[in-house]
Amino acid sequence: MIHNHLTFVLLSVLPVVFVSSFPYRNNEFDLNDGLMPYNYRAKRLEISSFKNENRKAEKAKELSNKNMTYPAKGVDLGTDVVLYRLKAESGGTCILLKVDALVGFKYRTKLDEILESDSFVPNSATVTGDCSDEDRQNMVIKWKSFVLMIEFTKTPGGERWFVSKIEVKFDSGDHFFEHIKNPGRTYTLSTVGSHGSQLLFPTPVGKSYWCDREIEVELTSPDTETTATLFLRGMKLEPFIFKNDEFGPEYKCSATGAGTYRSETAPLVAGSLLASACLITVIGYAVYRYFNIEKVQYDTME
Repeated sequence: MIHNHLTFVLLSVLPVVFVSSFPYRNNEFDLNDGLMPYNYRAKRLEISSFKNENRKAEKAKELSNKNMTYPAKGVDLGTDVVLYRLKAESGGTCILLKVDALVGFKYRTKLDEILESDSFVPNSATVTGDCSDEDRQNMVIKWKSFVLMIEFTKTPGGERWFVSKIEVKFDSGDHFFEHIKNPGRTYTLSTVGSHGSQLLFPTPVGKSYWCDREIEVELTSPDTETTATLFLRGMKLEPFIFKNDEFGPEYKCSATGAGTYRSETAPLVAGSLLASACLITVIGYAVYRYFNIEKVQYDTME
């Protein structure tokens, strides 16, 4: 009789032990995962969600971080757009830049892989520059280990201004560039090699260049394989400010293109070529007339 009771108890307990060994959540089976523990499935979902939100979180962190190496100089306008202001020695504003800017780097690693990494230009960046020259100015924006320099020049007649050069200087030893091929070096990427001698954003003096679409400017260097793309969103830009401390009338960018950089200097180039052709024609005609008249006079004297 006792043996029968023990057998009954063992048979009753074994199913309970077997069932309790299955993965559960809040005393319920996770039928979707089979034998996969629920906490493992939740972890996978958490990682996936982190990857989707990482870009937004990184931007929010850079825009709101108050413990940057450089003191705050930009003005956060309550959106992604930041206002950068450079003042001359006289105290008046000489350059204004309002933009949501991002620098996207593409570099080669020690394992010969190509990686991409982005850095937003924060509102806490340092703004310096030089406005001492009436025909040439520059604005320098520094954040973390990056330096962005924008150089402005006037046309020979002083009627228009344009961006003659954009540079981004970086230190490849920064932890931002994980496993980069040549760490510990300082490189300067520029528009000079990628855009040649083209004029960027030509605008009448006294007006501000405004573009409501995204502009992409490629930056390269013959000294490194690393390249960068400067993304400019909602940009409003004006150097050579002399009347007041605010933007002048807007000079809107071309509406053509799908957001990539497109040179807008064709009218200037065409006008210059036409003027040169007219000048050469006039000079050629004058030379022809001069020698023709001299020959006629010489023949008459004979």
